[in-house]
Order: sequence, then structure tokens, then C-alpha cells
Amino acid sequence: MGLGLITIAAAKAAQSGASLNDVIDVTKECMQQVDFRLAFDTLEYLKQGGRIGTAQACLGSILKFNPVLTIRNGTTEGVTKLRSRARVLDYLYNFATSFPHVEEIAVEDATTPDEVEILVGRLSSRFSPSSIYRIKVSPVIGTHVGPHVLGIGILPGIK
Repeated sequence: MGLGLITIAAAKAAQSGASLNDVIDVTKECMQQVDFRLAFDTLEYLKQGGRIGTAQACLGSILKFNPVLTIRNGTTEGVTKLRSRARVLDYLYNFATSFPHVEEIAVEDATTPDEVEILVGRLSSRFSPSSIYRIKVSPVIGTHVGPHVLGIGILPGIK
């Protein structure tokens, strides 16, 4: 949804009467600012997709890690590993609230709508509910991370 938040910002700028050059500037600025985290409950799907080795997947399974990923400069990076879904929800909430100003938020899942509702409920106490989007992850992302993915995308306030 990182791209989605950028697209929404560009569309809002265009709807408000911005020139094409201004819309391009908004888009470029948003591309530099959008940030997201994606948490899931197993490394098995990354192993099956050839993204990690069997040993890593086995260790993650034994320790019951919930890996958290992001993308920086076009490269997928591990951010942290959490030991429970409750910690995942806390982490994602704290990630969102760490920004001094937020324009838009996207909460994503594949098959965990109850977790989405918990996270959105918590976020709604800090942010306008109209700035929080609930969406499903794309099939491509879901294939690599599995059905229990939960993510959050943030578009901080534009300068």
C-alpha cells in the first residue's frame, strides 16, 4: 500500500486544482516519505519461494518468530523479530505513533480481519478514522509471507 498512499496523495493534489508539475512534486516528495512495516507469523512461505534457506526457516519456526520487514532503497530488509502477535500489534501501533504527523495510514492483512480491527481501533484514538484505510495485501505479497500477514503503511505529513 506504499504505492497506494502515494497515489492517493497525488490524486488529492490533482483534485484540489494543483498543476501537473505540482502533482509530480507531491508524488516525488511522498515517494521519499512513505514508510511501512509488514509482519507475519512464519518463514515457511519465504523458504518455499526461495527467499531464505531451510535453516533460517527452521530456526524461525522453532523460536516462533513473527518477522517484521520493510523495503529501503528497493531492498527488502528485516526490521525485527517479535515473539507474539500481541507484540506485533503493539509494534505496528508504536511504529505509526512514532511519526509527529501522519496524513494517511493503510492497515493491511490477508486473513486476519480481527487483528486489523484491533489495530485500527487503537489507531483511531490517535488519528482521524477517515485517514485510515483497511485493505488486503496483494496476492504476490501474500504468496511470499503467508496468510497471517499484518502490515501498516504510513504517509507522514508533507512539508
